[in-house]
Amino acid sequence: MLDTLRPPALPLDLLQAFALEYYGLSGAWSALEGERDQNYRIKNSDGRSTVFKVCHPAEGDAVLQCQAAALEHIAAADPALTVPRLIRTRDGVLLGGLTHGASSYPIMALSWLEGRVLGGETLAREALFEMGQLLARLGLALRGFIHGAPAERDLVWDTRNIRRLAPEVGNLAPEDRALAAEILARHEAVTAPALRCMRAQIIHGDVHPHNVLVDAQGRVTGIIDFGDMVHGPLVLDLANAAGDFLTPDMNAAGTIFELVRGYRSVTPLEEAEADALVDLIEARLLMTPLVDALKASNGIASQDYFQAFNSRSMPMIRELRRIGHDEVRALIRRAAAFPGAPPQHPKTAEEAIARRRRVMGEKLYVFYDPPLHIVKGEGVWLTASDGRRYLDCYNNVPHVGHAHPYVAEAIARQARTLNTNTRYITDQALEYAERLTELAGEGLTAVTFVNSGSEANDLAWRMAKAFTGHTGGLCMDFAYHGVSEAIDAFSPSNAPAHWNAPHIRLLPAPDVYRGPYGAQDADVGECYAALAGPLIAELREKGFGVAAVMVDSAFMTNGILDAPAGYLQGIAGRVRQAGGLFIADEVQSGFGRMGPSFWGHRHHGVTPDFITIGKPAGNGYPLGAVITRPEILSHFLQFGPFFSTFGGNNVAGAAGMAVLDVIRDENLLENARDTGAYFRRGLSGLMQKHSLIGDVRGVGLATGVELVHNRASKAPAGGVMHRLLNLIRDEGALVGGEGKSGNVLKIRPPIVFSRADADFAVAAIGRAFARL
Repeated sequence: MLDTLRPPALPLDLLQAFALEYYGLSGAWSALEGERDQNYRIKNSDGRSTVFKVCHPAEGDAVLQCQAAALEHIAAADPALTVPRLIRTRDGVLLGGLTHGASSYPIMALSWLEGRVLGGETLAREALFEMGQLLARLGLALRGFIHGAPAERDLVWDTRNIRRLAPEVGNLAPEDRALAAEILARHEAVTAPALRCMRAQIIHGDVHPHNVLVDAQGRVTGIIDFGDMVHGPLVLDLANAAGDFLTPDMNAAGTIFELVRGYRSVTPLEEAEADALVDLIEARLLMTPLVDALKASNGIASQDYFQAFNSRSMPMIRELRRIGHDEVRALIRRAAAFPGAPPQHPKTAEEAIARRRRVMGEKLYVFYDPPLHIVKGEGVWLTASDGRRYLDCYNNVPHVGHAHPYVAEAIARQARTLNTNTRYITDQALEYAERLTELAGEGLTAVTFVNSGSEANDLAWRMAKAFTGHTGGLCMDFAYHGVSEAIDAFSPSNAPAHWNAPHIRLLPAPDVYRGPYGAQDADVGECYAALAGPLIAELREKGFGVAAVMVDSAFMTNGILDAPAGYLQGIAGRVRQAGGLFIADEVQSGFGRMGPSFWGHRHHGVTPDFITIGKPAGNGYPLGAVITRPEILSHFLQFGPFFSTFGGNNVAGAAGMAVLDVIRDENLLENARDTGAYFRRGLSGLMQKHSLIGDVRGVGLATGVELVHNRASKAPAGGVMHRLLNLIRDEGALVGGEGKSGNVLKIRPPIVFSRADADFAVAAIGRAFARL
């Protein structure tokens, strides 16, 4: 390593003669500083300038050929990037060669970049951001460059080699030695191993203020001196620059923040790179006094600017320590667009419950006892704060799986690009609306976006009233359709004891297991549908009429019923005959849950006037929409405009389209059909061992398991539900309870649920029944 720390010193007349003969260069020569090379500026008679470099023979021809080839590669990859351009010899050779005495010296000629060397000056915040961008662009331009020499290069300034400088710690000022030893120890134990797993390529390796050019306004105009190129972790270019641009008269945290933020705007950092930066910056700062000590101990004088670097290195390390590594690392993460670390987990469940009650109300409204503290989701699995994983057989909102990578990336990418409202023409809302109407068919070609299923049902209800002139409605007894004031009336399950909506009538559930009509009855669907007749007549007599009936096609809150054939057709026909409309609430039943049908209402063979969708359509991202006939929407808008500020925003549209892509690409309609049937067969098998199970039913991945004390009497066994849910939880699966009597296990997992998942769930539920 020491061989290259003293630059050549060839006679100037020899260099001038060589430049004229081999490059055709002549003019006024002026010396430039260089740690390892003998450098000159040649100013030609026409005012143009060239950099003439006499390279150190110890560098090796391969390293210098690599530098020359890299510059030509950059010129082709990013022509606008302001770095020197290689000038070949008159014979078209990359490097010249000059023999003097017993040594042969490689010669490199480069274009001169205008601007002044930044040197001891400082960059403004805007310029630091641009410096970060330029670094990232340089990394991108070198990404595809391949050459063997940098991988074999042994360079004293390579941060990875800092442990070799450990003998020089004793030559530092006494007050600096302990700190230097601590940095070296951490580098060996933590940083160096982490670097082995980071992105690596050929990098510049030495972007510092004396290798950066600026214009009269202090804006960065170029990067020079590619003499320290190595194959190494990409993050080293950013870490080296961040360390070298720190000065005592600048805000250290602000300097690092702007460099990282600018870099990230071109090339996103990986999380491990961001977390290692503060340690790499300290290592870079420490290298300056260590290399200076190495030079001094070998009788080698440092360049003038080196002393300025040296004098501020240890003070800047102490400044970073004063700010605090955790604070600097958190700042770097923010600049790199990585959210901060999640809040500290409460030490106990009791602490978590107390905190929640303090800020979210006394009533917990949580599953299980004690409640689960969930910190991560992946596919069909949820992870609790204690690290245990649970199979999610309940949550329908993450429709295509928790944290689906394609959906998450679609959301993140769009959020990085644009998120605004539909008062502008936006591609995402338009394309998503077109895809929804294509899937809806049946004349439903008008889409209005909102932000949730509650909002969608509220809007559909408003449209229905406007179109029909009526104000009365129908829904299932114990239905749930949302939380707005208007839709709470359609949701008697919210608070059954307090439900009071004079303009709403409740339809008896079409329950062929325990209702007045069973599967053995003739035309059972029509029998249940006929029960709507007196209710419609009553609404008419009270002066309300019927504006709409609202139905969840899976009958989730009723216990996930197998509604008999013809039932919903009979309901829709009677409502329309009374002048009303049919609202298909597809928040829970749509998007393939009742596979192979995309929409739940199609399973029942009914054509709605409205389809409403909610958050499962965006895999949990807030999203809602009403899909209806254009004449209904047009009539509604005669009474005034409708606009939801962020309904149909760009990110919601991207999320919605990503979900549609996943459903299509992963064949999830077929998966819901096949896995759901397989799952129910497994659950039905438990009936042989556990008499508590009275019925297993459902369609696709919507399944209900009804609990009874006696299969003959069908007396609901809701009293065991609380304990059973906790036992199933203890066995590693999560399900819910449902039904008016609270005696139905509600199973509606993400529709990526597999047969292996079904086997796990059946086994867990079986063990829980055995323990019960």
